[in-house]
Amino acid sequence: MRLLHTADWHVGSTLAGLDRFDETRKLLDELFAAAQTEKVDVVIVAGDVFDNPMPGNNSQKLVFDFFARLSGAGIRSVVLAGNHDGQVFVPSKSLLSLGTASVFEKPSGEQYQVGFRSRADEPVVVTALPYPHERVVMKLNGAGDDIHGDYAGSVSTFIRWLAGRMDASDINIFAAHLMIAGAQLTDTERPMSVSPFFAVPAQSLPSSTMYNALGHVHRHQQLVNAPARSEYSGSIFRVNFSEEGTPKGFNLVDADTKGNLTVQFCELKSAIELHNVECAVDDWATRLEPYRDRGYTKARIHADDPPFNLQGEIRAVCPWVVKVEFLRSEAAATTRPTIEALASTSFETVQSMYRAYNGDAGEDIMKVVGELFQEVTHADTDA
Repeated sequence: MRLLHTADWHVGSTLAGLDRFDETRKLLDELFAAAQTEKVDVVIVAGDVFDNPMPGNNSQKLVFDFFARLSGAGIRSVVLAGNHDGQVFVPSKSLLSLGTASVFEKPSGEQYQVGFRSRADEPVVVTALPYPHERVVMKLNGAGDDIHGDYAGSVSTFIRWLAGRMDASDINIFAAHLMIAGAQLTDTERPMSVSPFFAVPAQSLPSSTMYNALGHVHRHQQLVNAPARSEYSGSIFRVNFSEEGTPKGFNLVDADTKGNLTVQFCELKSAIELHNVECAVDDWATRLEPYRDRGYTKARIHADDPPFNLQGEIRAVCPWVVKVEFLRSEAAATTRPTIEALASTSFETVQSMYRAYNGDAGEDIMKVVGELFQEVTHADTDA
């Protein structure tokens, strides 16, 4: 049995306001070509197919055309919803299933497996765990609406239940969109979604599987503390400039009923390179020139008092520079809160702070404050 494991496509994502549609299209073309060339039995997409729960029409067409092409080539696909996907797969699930796609939009005690025969006529079963939102997974374990319970414990209990439904005579694959404790994070995951509250112990992953295909963390890696071979395939492109030099790709997995397993990470050539370039006010043109035609660049200018419209001048002379960042000395730096810090702050706290300085703020003003809070905390952190 041969499978292609990918995840975290984040279709519809932007970089510093730049549309990444063409890059994403080329990456999906490359994935499809690999699935054909390598004659895989199944493509597993372990969540976060889209970047937001209400993707645009172009993003949806790009994704659904990909699965239609796989069906046309006779290649199965198993698709999990991630925390970014929301309910986008609910209305399309029946349509996708008309081809060779199996869609799992939420954790379920009824629909959690798909079985088939490989090209070598061996039995394969994929057990799926889409992103377990707190209320869903705790209800599955009889906790009702108590979302303040032990989240990691509840997820671990449900994984054990799923593992108990696996037959040892099959080639068992477990696919999940999860935060696993000890995973190496990047600066691109949503901070709240990878907080310790959501971290499930690696030891809770199934031990009776040949391979555990994971999504959610954007860095490709193997989890060494897991009881069976467990890997994050990582995102298919470099989400922001913190991922400079980070390889992007997919896993090609071979397994059989005799217990043989090989896992190969394959880099995607269409993933555009990102560069951070340190500059001074008087040498930026010289330092940035070598990065022409080498992807996207962020210019990091060391200047306490940069000249007026220097950013515009740099962008005009060096169109490959998509972001300009001014780095001030420690004495000149300000303690401006980051988007990540705001994202972990409740709106009630923001309301209290605002009213402390604006005691006469009415409900109409607080409504605007709420809208701004939502806009900031859901912003692209690299914009």
